[in-house]
Amino acid sequence: MSDHGDLMERLARVVEQRPAAGDDEIRASTFARGLFLGALVGAAIAGSTIWQRRHARPVKPPDEGPPPRG
Repeated sequence: MSDHGDLMERLARVVEQRPAAGDDEIRASTFARGLFLGALVGAAIAGSTIWQRRHARPVKPPDEGPPPRG
Protein backbone atom coordinates (compact mmCIF):
# COMPACT_ATOMS: atom_id res chain seq x y z
CA MET A 1 0.00 0.00 0.00
CA SER A 2 1.26 3.52 -0.71
CA ASP A 3 2.18 6.07 1.93
CA HIS A 4 -1.05 7.96 1.21
CA GLY A 5 -3.09 4.80 1.69
CA ASP A 6 -1.37 4.14 5.01
CA LEU A 7 -2.06 7.68 6.15
CA MET A 8 -5.74 7.46 5.21
CA GLU A 9 -6.03 4.10 6.97
CA ARG A 10 -4.49 5.52 10.16
CA LEU A 11 -6.75 8.58 10.01
CA ALA A 12 -9.78 6.36 9.56
CA ARG A 13 -8.79 4.37 12.66
CA VAL A 14 -8.37 7.57 14.70
CA VAL A 15 -11.75 8.85 13.52
CA GLU A 16 -13.43 5.60 14.58
CA GLN A 17 -11.94 5.75 18.10
CA ARG A 18 -13.84 7.47 20.90
CA PRO A 19 -11.48 8.92 23.51
CA ALA A 20 -12.63 8.45 27.10
CA ALA A 21 -11.55 11.43 29.14
CA GLY A 22 -8.35 13.38 28.43
CA ASP A 23 -8.91 16.84 26.98
CA ASP A 24 -5.95 16.49 24.60
CA GLU A 25 -7.22 13.19 23.23
CA ILE A 26 -10.64 14.68 22.56
CA ARG A 27 -9.12 17.65 20.74
CA ALA A 28 -6.81 15.42 18.70
CA SER A 29 -9.67 13.11 17.79
CA THR A 30 -11.90 16.03 16.82
CA PHE A 31 -9.12 17.50 14.70
CA ALA A 32 -8.46 14.16 12.96
CA ARG A 33 -12.18 13.69 12.34
CA GLY A 34 -12.48 17.17 10.83
CA LEU A 35 -9.36 16.66 8.72
CA PHE A 36 -10.66 13.35 7.42
CA LEU A 37 -14.10 14.72 6.58
CA GLY A 38 -12.54 17.80 4.97
CA ALA A 39 -10.36 15.59 2.78
CA LEU A 40 -13.40 13.58 1.68
CA VAL A 41 -15.44 16.69 0.90
CA GLY A 42 -12.52 18.27 -0.94
CA ALA A 43 -12.01 15.15 -3.04
CA ALA A 44 -15.73 15.05 -3.89
CA ILE A 45 -15.71 18.71 -4.96
CA ALA A 46 -12.56 18.28 -7.04
CA GLY A 47 -13.93 15.17 -8.71
CA SER A 48 -17.21 16.89 -9.47
CA THR A 49 -15.42 19.88 -10.97
CA ILE A 50 -13.25 17.67 -13.17
CA TRP A 51 -16.30 15.70 -14.27
CA GLN A 52 -18.24 18.87 -15.18
CA ARG A 53 -15.34 20.40 -17.12
CA ARG A 54 -14.73 17.18 -19.00
CA HIS A 55 -18.36 16.88 -20.06
CA ALA A 56 -18.75 20.58 -20.87
CA ARG A 57 -16.13 20.52 -23.63
CA PRO A 58 -17.54 20.55 -27.13
CA VAL A 59 -16.94 17.39 -29.10
CA LYS A 60 -14.72 17.99 -32.14
CA PRO A 61 -16.17 16.74 -35.40
CA PRO A 62 -13.91 14.31 -37.28
CA ASP A 63 -11.50 15.90 -39.75
CA GLU A 64 -13.09 15.64 -43.20
CA GLY A 65 -10.10 16.93 -45.18
CA PRO A 66 -9.97 19.99 -47.42
CA PRO A 67 -13.20 21.44 -48.85
CA PRO A 68 -14.08 20.36 -52.41
CA ARG A 69 -13.09 22.67 -55.30
CA GLY A 70 -15.52 23.64 -57.86
